[in-house]
Amino acid sequence: MNDEQGSPGPELRRPDPGLRARRRESGSSVLPGPASPPPVADSFVPDAPLGAPATLGAPATLDVPATPGGADEAGTTADRASRAGGGTGGRVRDSSDASVMRSTGSMAVANLASRITGFVRMILILTVLGPAVASAFNTANTLPNMITELVLGSVLTAMFMPLLAKAAQEDPDGGVSFIRRLLTVTSALALGATVLAVACAPLLTELNLGDGEVNTDLATAFAFLLLPQIFFYGVFSVMLAVLNYNGVFRPGAWAPVWNNVVAIATLALFAGVGSGIDPAAPVNLLSGPILLLGLGTTLGVVVQAAVLVPALRRAGVDLRPQWGLGPRIKQFGGHALAGVTYVLISQVGLVMTNRIGAAADEAAIAIYQTYWLLLQVPYGIIGVTLLTAINPRLADNGIAGRNDAVVRDISLGTRLSLFGLLPIIAFMTAFGPTIATGLFRYGNFDADSARVLGLTVAAGAFTLVPYAIVLLQQRVFYAREDYWTPTVMILAITVVRVILSLLVPVVADERSHVVIGLALANGIGWVVGAVAGYVLLRSKLGSLRGRETLRSAAWTLAASIAGAAVALAVDTLLPMDALTDAVGSIGYVVRAGVAGVLTLVVTGLILSRSRLPELDSITPVLRGLVGRLRR
Repeated sequence: MNDEQGSPGPELRRPDPGLRARRRESGSSVLPGPASPPPVADSFVPDAPLGAPATLGAPATLDVPATPGGADEAGTTADRASRAGGGTGGRVRDSSDASVMRSTGSMAVANLASRITGFVRMILILTVLGPAVASAFNTANTLPNMITELVLGSVLTAMFMPLLAKAAQEDPDGGVSFIRRLLTVTSALALGATVLAVACAPLLTELNLGDGEVNTDLATAFAFLLLPQIFFYGVFSVMLAVLNYNGVFRPGAWAPVWNNVVAIATLALFAGVGSGIDPAAPVNLLSGPILLLGLGTTLGVVVQAAVLVPALRRAGVDLRPQWGLGPRIKQFGGHALAGVTYVLISQVGLVMTNRIGAAADEAAIAIYQTYWLLLQVPYGIIGVTLLTAINPRLADNGIAGRNDAVVRDISLGTRLSLFGLLPIIAFMTAFGPTIATGLFRYGNFDADSARVLGLTVAAGAFTLVPYAIVLLQQRVFYAREDYWTPTVMILAITVVRVILSLLVPVVADERSHVVIGLALANGIGWVVGAVAGYVLLRSKLGSLRGRETLRSAAWTLAASIAGAAVALAVDTLLPMDALTDAVGSIGYVVRAGVAGVLTLVVTGLILSRSRLPELDSITPVLRGLVGRLRR
């Protein structure tokens, strides 16, 4: 922790008129004002932009003319209050629908860059390492995420949001002391978990792989070098939650890009100077190739966490350690049991998938994890961006007991998720083998593996929608300080997923096709979870505007199917087979690109006639995104 931070909380609450002319980060919404919960806007149309941007270095003010006495013009205070939301240290964040959409637009470019670089990283892992070594490496590289999720992952940090809202609204210092204690406690907890996990590395890899086709010794060697990531993932998660609650989104959105850049450089260096790794040879932890892959990948996570520190300083967050639990941390300890139980249950599903896949084929884990990461590309750009922007407002509305506002947020998030994800699902389902062959059939990743990956993508693409909906529902329950209902939901998801996964090897026609069934089982589990979440939320909140959601879903699904059908027809009529026979995998890239563009264009044309309210929210964001990309 750094002790070079400035003044404590009370001083942070004073607006500084001298900051009006400074620039404020695009997408942030930190405004001065009282810490009381504000009303929530219900407009889909983005508001007119605020005045001159301000800085993130201290609480900003709106750029409005001042009266001779130094007071703002009449009406400014009321306008400010009507647009405000929560924020720590006395800040108040804009929580309107327009702010959510502006924040979504500002993060979209960063998330797009993150998914593209992650995609390149994924391709390099498969093509440089080959399926067998990639399975061992990916298994080991998944362990830090599993442990971090268990000790201090996204589930627990999602629980932090209501606590941050309470601390900001109720504590005399606007939550400054709570944040210092939270960062101190979580850093110590993450460090202890890291030491314990490294000591138990052989046990962890054995638990995930069992006696299957994947090289357990190689996975264990990687695990020793990759498990230290736990500390940096844990600290990153909490710092990200603090920044997001204060309306600062851009640094956290760009941080994974730096992680991916370091990992890509590591893989490129490995390909250029390394001698490769033979999965059948004896394993030496201190061999150059293993050290390079392990330490270089861990360095990327260190960089990902480190880049948030300057942003926290600019936001005025005090990073000095403050030991002691405090009443809010102690209160959270009871809730954390629900979060830990949630993660334990979810990890059972992941471990079972790994063990069943490893028993069937040495490439299964690499293929399954690549399929899942491929789904995360559209989800990260659309789902994560939207969830990150709307989550602070959900916390404010849930803590304040504004059920109508919470229902509006659920409806908005669900409809925008459907609007963005269904066309991509249609494209992936129709062209899964084409996508996988074009992107991954290079180097050590052969045509058969690419074909199985493509079939896995086609079978499991539908998972995107229930997955996005469940994660949104989870945030709603946490915002209402209901921490056990999501745990019941993940139990239902995991039970369905495990039962179906155990049946897959029995019904699969080939061992290499087991992974396709595992993807299908996972998707069905998330469907069950989404339905259960809807029923539970309806019982607590009443009507969830289901008619609006069904109308949006029907329009978007029909338009997406039509778009994919047109793309398939064009793909059949044009001489695409001749193209792929002539130029190989690059031809498949062109083929997939043409199909993707056609699917989205036809879908967009149909939806433009739908008069769905989502169009009013999406259109300005797309225009802003195009403008940012041009710059």
